[in-house]
Amino acid sequence: MVNSIVLPIKKVFSLVDSKITVEIKDDVRKLQGRLVAVDEYLNLHMDETFEMTGDKRGRNLGTVVIRGNNILSIAPVA
Repeated sequence: MVNSIVLPIKKVFSLVDSKITVEIKDDVRKLQGRLVAVDEYLNLHMDETFEMTGDKRGRNLGTVVIRGNNILSIAPVA
C-alpha cells in the first residue's frame, strides 16, 4: 500500500502565502492572487487578486473571499 497519500485539504493548506489560480464553477473567469487563509470547508481568503479571462489579465479585485463550494480547481502559479 501507499503510505504517502496527501489529502487535498493539506495540499491547499501548504499553499498559504503563495500565488494560486482558482477556477470558479459556472464561469469562464479564473482568479489569481495570493492565498492568505483557508478553512476546513475550503473557503479561500485571497489578496492582490485579479481576474483572468483566457490568458489576459482583467480587472483588479484586491481582497476576496471565495466560498469553497463554488471552486472548481485550485492550482499554484508556476
